[in-house]
Amino acid sequence: MADGFALEVVTPDRLLVDAPAAALVLRTTEGDMTVLDGHTSLVAALVPGIVRVDPVEGEPVRLAVHGGFLQVDTSPANGGDGPAGLATKVTLLAGIAELADEIDVERARRAREAAAEHIGGGHPDRSDDEKLSVEEEAAAGELARAELRLEAAGATPA
Repeated sequence: MADGFALEVVTPDRLLVDAPAAALVLRTTEGDMTVLDGHTSLVAALVPGIVRVDPVEGEPVRLAVHGGFLQVDTSPANGGDGPAGLATKVTLLAGIAELADEIDVERARRAREAAAEHIGGGHPDRSDDEKLSVEEEAAAGELARAELRLEAAGATPA
């Protein structure tokens, strides 16, 4: 379909994207994928990563998505009666997702530094086989989220 497909990107707090899209590029637990109009119906788990939305009109939109689920519905019930007459409906549900242009880069850099310091300040003589403490695991998660935010925002390492 030349008009693309209906796309919603939703978090518990807000609707981030609600527009016709030509393509959606993301990573699921099964690997990287691109969704186009007419894609096979599916439900997939997302892994944290950059999601790119290519809208029908306008510039691509980048998001930092920290996991969630994707639903692609091309059921006959959508046969042109979906939002704005589009047949394919795609919904991305994320617990946390951020539009790249709304990311506070300096805050993400500070979070990355604090998390890296917490991990690095742990046990410098520990072997790679030893497990991280609960606090270090939490810091590792914070570090990964901060780095994803910085990547989505296109920030260079400071």
